Amino acid sequence: MSAEIVQIVSRKNGELKSTKVKASPYEFTMATRAKWETIVADGDVDIRAGEYKKIPVKELYIEPDMVAMPCIFSQHAVASVLRIGTKGGCKPVEEERLVNTAYVIGQETGSIRKGDLLGILNLFPVMFTREATKPREVE
Repeated sequence: MSAEIVQIVSRKNGELKSTKVKASPYEFTMATRAKWETIVADGDVDIRAGEYKKIPVKELYIEPDMVAMPCIFSQHAVASVLRIGTKGGCKPVEEERLVNTAYVIGQETGSIRKGDLLGILNLFPVMFTREATKPREVE
């Protein structure tokens, strides 16, 4: 498992930012205990069938050392959650994260309303099985 230089591409104040970091893969053990959290719309949004859209969701705190995996079952009749976004952009699993957006695709044309259940996140605590190297910025 060797380190390599990768680019992290994120948005800061609406602008794309690219940062080169030295990162390496590492192993972890996932607990059999897990937690379900709901992904809930935080605004009214109209969507068309097949449309991919970023929408606001109620803030959801994810503790450090937790891996988030979406539940595969669709929870909303009009749209499916494909991924989630966090305030402040991409962060390592060792840091806390605050989910505030969901990226959805319209299953059919219709509306998503504030308070609608969009999906479920399965949160699993993890333990690192070897010393992990923290990604660090390089020139």
